[in-house]
Amino acid sequence: MKKIIMTFMLISFAFAGLFAQEVDAFESEKKVKNNNEVYLTVGTVSFVGLFSGTFLAIADALANYNNEEKVEKETFAFSCSAGYNHFFWDHLGLGAFVSYESFQPLNLITLQAKVTGQYGWEHFKIYHAVSGGVLIVPEGGVNPIFDVTVLGLKADFERFNIFVEGNFPSTAILKAGASFKF
Repeated sequence: MKKIIMTFMLISFAFAGLFAQEVDAFESEKKVKNNNEVYLTVGTVSFVGLFSGTFLAIADALANYNNEEKVEKETFAFSCSAGYNHFFWDHLGLGAFVSYESFQPLNLITLQAKVTGQYGWEHFKIYHAVSGGVLIVPEGGVNPIFDVTVLGLKADFERFNIFVEGNFPSTAILKAGASFKF
């Protein structure tokens, strides 16, 4: 599984070099644009992980209900993702990402292609996105999945940006991240 994820990330970063520098013909100064970005995020669990993890925890608690030794398990839930976007015309972006989510004992991995639409001002952008791909459950198989970024807010600078977003259903409900633009 790790080999598949690493191969996917290496291919994504290799393609990033194809679009690395693009000259905007409409500006008189022929300024080099930063249309590519790689990003990392951290966040809460997804709706899929939340419901699946909750049902697994309830089933585990019911299975151990009559057990004389009550063992309190500490549950740690989080998600993280890494991805790449290429923006066309400052408003439309195409990209891909990989996401890992853990809601003990459940682990989920998603690989998705993404289309992003953004609008706003020079240093503040609002965006929405739609993505689709596969959900990999290490102990349970592979299933098709989709995701919608309902609302994303981005502080956008020349070489980097920071952002927060709300998603539904297959990636973190709320997540924050940073990206490097090139």
